[in-house]
Amino acid sequence: MKTFSVLEQATKEVIQHFAKERNLTEYVTENYRHPQEDYLIVSDTPPIFVVSDGVTLNFLKLAESNKKYPDPSPAGEVAKIFCEAVLKSVKVKYTTFNAEEIINVFKEANNAVADYNKKIGKTDISGNKTGFYSATGSFVIIRENKAYWASICDSFVAHFDKDMNLKFMSTGACTPYAVINGESEMVDHLGRGVLDLQRGDRIFVFTDGFEHYVKNHDFQRLFLERSDDLKDRIAKFSGKMNSEDSEHYGHERSLIVIVFE
Repeated sequence: MKTFSVLEQATKEVIQHFAKERNLTEYVTENYRHPQEDYLIVSDTPPIFVVSDGVTLNFLKLAESNKKYPDPSPAGEVAKIFCEAVLKSVKVKYTTFNAEEIINVFKEANNAVADYNKKIGKTDISGNKTGFYSATGSFVIIRENKAYWASICDSFVAHFDKDMNLKFMSTGACTPYAVINGESEMVDHLGRGVLDLQRGDRIFVFTDGFEHYVKNHDFQRLFLERSDDLKDRIAKFSGKMNSEDSEHYGHERSLIVIVFE
C-alpha cells in the first residue's frame, strides 16, 4: 500500500474573488492570509486516513463588529479534533474492525467536538445554521481487502480502479444540513459503506476544495504514472487551473490518495 497526501491553502485569487462578491474588500485586503481550516491525518500502521474541513466563519458578522478573523480558527480546531479523535478511536478497534464500527467511530469523534463546543457555546460567527463551530469530514480505514468509509456533507471518498476509472464517489450532499459539531443527531446523516479492493485500486479521501480536481480527467491522469515528482506536477496543475478558474480550483483543499497493492 502506498499513500500520498497534499494540503494546499486558499489562493490569493479566490480570496479576493470572495471579498469582491461580498463587498468585503476593506476587511479582506490583498495581504490577507486566511488561517488553516483543513486538517488531515495519514496513518500507515494501522491504515487510517482522515480529512476534515472547518466551516468558514461569518465574515460579515466579524466585519460588522470590527473583529479580525480568528487565527487560529476555531473551525480549524474542530477539524483537527475530529481527525485526531477518529485516529484514536480506530486504533482501539482496528483488529476487529467491521462495518458496524463506522458509526461508533463517528460518534466518538463527534463527541470530542461536543466537548470543545460545550466550553464555548453557540456563537453568531460560527458561519452555519447550527450556531456551533463545525466541520465536514471523511475517513477511510483499510483492513485486509476492504475499505470502510464515511463522509458527512461535502467531504468525499472516491474509489478508482488501476486505470483511474471511477468505481464510486460519495455524494457530498449537505441536505439536510449536517456537519461535525458535536450534536448527536448528525450521525443520522452520515454517508458510509464498505468498498471491495483489488490490486492497483486508488482510494481518494478529500475535502471539497479538491472536488473539481478529482472530477477532472487531466488531474486523474496524473495518478496513472509512477514518479517521484507527483507533488510538483500537482502544484503545476493547481497553478494553471487557479489562474483559469480560481472559484473552482483555488479554495483550501486536502487530499489523501491510497494505492492498494
